[in-house]
Amino acid sequence: MERYTTNTMTIERKGIFDRNRKKRFELTFTCKDGKQKKSILVIGLNPASEDISIIDTTTTFILNNLIPMGYTTITICNLYGELFKQRLKPSEVPNNTENRKYLEEALKRGFDTILLGYGNTFLTNKFVKEEKEYLRKLLSSYKEKVVDIVDDKGEYERLTAIHPLMAGRYFPGRWKLRPFIFEKEKEKMDDDKAPNNKEKANIEKVSGKTAKARDGKQSEKTGNPAKEEGEKKSDEKGGSNQNSEPVAPVETTE
Repeated sequence: MERYTTNTMTIERKGIFDRNRKKRFELTFTCKDGKQKKSILVIGLNPASEDISIIDTTTTFILNNLIPMGYTTITICNLYGELFKQRLKPSEVPNNTENRKYLEEALKRGFDTILLGYGNTFLTNKFVKEEKEYLRKLLSSYKEKVVDIVDDKGEYERLTAIHPLMAGRYFPGRWKLRPFIFEKEKEKMDDDKAPNNKEKANIEKVSGKTAKARDGKQSEKTGNPAKEEGEKKSDEKGGSNQNSEPVAPVETTE
């Protein structure tokens, strides 16, 4: 009886760049051993390295979580093709047309899954918002394949398009892929959950009674108008952001 067994895996890497190697349009990993199973396209924010011999932290998280899910072809593209070794600077990208066209052609390959992982930074940046909007138009014909990452306990389910770096650091080994909800679908879901006119009237009636009772007690205790205290609390809450993605240590790109 032999004392040892040997497991081997060959993963081929392929990077596609522009001629000046200032842009990277694609990084693909293909497991060459055994039967080819599923393919996935991961769309991140921007590439960080032109050296495909080096695997950064983000890519490591992607491989370590998606290969065990049965994905044997993993292709990474991005909203931007420009290589930024530090943080992306959208205003310094003169023209993203070439990357847009590459994404459009890549989508035609028939991936089993399309994972949005560009994260929740640059939420108010007009350039990034424009690229996201363009991408979502491209994805209109592939909606049933589009997913994003969520943890298996639902602790971060309020976030969308979570970045793989953030997912790998905040809930390692607990990735789940869920159907991505596009804006219009989300608005419809929110509308369905919203109370109807009768329910609104009841809520306002109860709220009014509660507020009156609270204001009366507050005035008796302090002698100051209750409205002033309410406005102060409202102002204090107004500055907080409840919907931002926790910020992982610096490395925001693939």
